[in-house]
Amino acid sequence: MPDYRGQEPPPPTAGEVLIWVPRVILIPVYLVTEYVIRVPVGALSTAAEKGDWGPAVFNFFAFGPDHKGGIFPTFFLNFGFRPSIGLHFFWDDTFVARNKVTADLAWGGSNWITIGLGDRYRFTNESSIALEGHWNRRPDNLYFGIGSLTPDTFKSRYGTDVVGGSLSYLYAAKQARVETGARLTRTVFREYSCCSDPTLTQRVERGELPPPPGYQENTTAAELFIRASLDTRSPDINRSGVRVGVAAAPSVDTTRGFDRSWIRYGAGVEGSWDVTGKGRVLSLGVLAEFADPLGSEPVPFWQLVTVGGAEPFVGFLRGRLRDRSALGAQLSWRWPVFAYLDGVAGVSFGNVFDAHLRNFRWDALRLSAELGVRTASILGASNFQFVVGIGTEPFSQGLRLTSFSLAFGVTYAL
Repeated sequence: MPDYRGQEPPPPTAGEVLIWVPRVILIPVYLVTEYVIRVPVGALSTAAEKGDWGPAVFNFFAFGPDHKGGIFPTFFLNFGFRPSIGLHFFWDDTFVARNKVTADLAWGGSNWITIGLGDRYRFTNESSIALEGHWNRRPDNLYFGIGSLTPDTFKSRYGTDVVGGSLSYLYAAKQARVETGARLTRTVFREYSCCSDPTLTQRVERGELPPPPGYQENTTAAELFIRASLDTRSPDINRSGVRVGVAAAPSVDTTRGFDRSWIRYGAGVEGSWDVTGKGRVLSLGVLAEFADPLGSEPVPFWQLVTVGGAEPFVGFLRGRLRDRSALGAQLSWRWPVFAYLDGVAGVSFGNVFDAHLRNFRWDALRLSAELGVRTASILGASNFQFVVGIGTEPFSQGLRLTSFSLAFGVTYAL
């Protein structure tokens, strides 16, 4: 065996040198994630490993032969909306091998309930077919108006009952993913109130907001959809690479015919550089979304491009901004905090605009920023997050800080 004693250590790589740039810039982020998140989580995880908590907890919630079934608790706290608690049921190899059945139930107080059922059959490890159905009753949907310059002055709520079902086919290989299918959704508006905010009906009756397209018009929408992506990044080792995704979904209101039909479509591209090759990833991405009428009637307001609550607009509440199109760009930094848990910090610029970005202006862009932790992508459908975000008014209005978001919870998918 070679003797390396007395030799100089190898010189640092370019990535190991450059990583000090984001470390210095993000020193407050590092201190928070290191001492508020990683150290406590690490201590808890170490104790759990020594005490064999993991198998004990899983065995408590799982049952059946080989523990192929189980019922797990879920919860979600999203600032600006009702918090919810629920249960997630799963059963692998239901009736036949490769078939998985799931059921979800969540409750968030008066007039807030979600019930979902799903069945996915896998032909191979890459291809599967899924049948899903759901009922969502929500009193806390947000509406501020339509357009890039809508203020937060006339914040309002509207209630809905949404019942739907879908049949889809998924092909998910190592780098390529294609999902296509059909969906039928019934949306019924309810006069529910929530969170001490005026309802949309009250705002319209007072003359504070104009009635949006499709206001108080119940809809049964039939939709075809396709989503495709190519991702060269590895989820568990060096994560450098590029992801490109496209999506399209034409819809028609079956109660009114093709006069009320529309299409939503969009595309995004993100490039990532794993600076050290060990999961410390710097990414830059751009996303554009559009909604166009196919018939003579305008796109219903709840089917317009609606942003907030998800990247690259995490700093805004879901439903804060809506219009015919949206454009956003995000620079983000992800790093490992603990096993299967990544820290994330990002800053974004973007906004919603008229049809096909027609009224785009640089000074109409808003700023959004996020900081928190999320489960690594290797976990797939399981998701845990604790993310705080802020959002501002456009550049033309001085980038005033007017929005705050906080999302904390654990969810599962089929």
